[in-house]
Amino acid sequence: MNETKENKSLGALIVESLKAKGWVIEKLSQATGIPENFLTAFIEEKFEKLPSAPYIHGYLTKIAEALNLDGQGLWQRYLKNNQALRHSGEKDRLPRNRFALPAINKKVILVAVFILFILGYILIRALSFFSWPEIYLSNVTDNLVVNSQEFKIIGKIQTGTQLTINDEPVYSESSGQFEKIIKLQPGSNVLVFKAKKIPGRESVFTKQIFYQPLATSTNSFINVR
Repeated sequence: MNETKENKSLGALIVESLKAKGWVIEKLSQATGIPENFLTAFIEEKFEKLPSAPYIHGYLTKIAEALNLDGQGLWQRYLKNNQALRHSGEKDRLPRNRFALPAINKKVILVAVFILFILGYILIRALSFFSWPEIYLSNVTDNLVVNSQEFKIIGKIQTGTQLTINDEPVYSESSGQFEKIIKLQPGSNVLVFKAKKIPGRESVFTKQIFYQPLATSTNSFINVR
């Protein structure tokens, strides 16, 4: 740059560069993506019509690239000639994208997650309280036939459930697993299972086991004379 060019104002330098390239403001707007009204404000040096400093610095960089000028030089001219520079301070922020999600406080998220966890736990406990107690039997089926007088019942109940078989209490482990040995009578044996939550509902159902003792074989001795 010669001295004359260096002394030119920002607007005059842009106009001179446009003439050198044979461009008009519309062409420069297309090349840079800068609105024509902002380009006009640069040329007429009506800086009060321009956005804040971060935008202006970016616009001048694009103008310099399009017109083969020094971007930093344009910025310095702007600072020198502009008496009402809008500095970008703490309260001067870029416009928020209307499609962007609002910032969410992490503490609010943590509190919300904690509340949902508590509500979920209460809901599960409530459903468990009002539901019917269940008994799972591992080795007892309908109309079961056995050949042994003693039979071990194996099963599982829900935690916090009282169980009786034919009104005899059955005690389970902490996992809910239980075992109960009963003595059967020959023929049909009806087992009444009662499961009751404390407090809560009671489930009652029956199972039938048939006990068939094995036939005892006897040896007959015949004397032959």
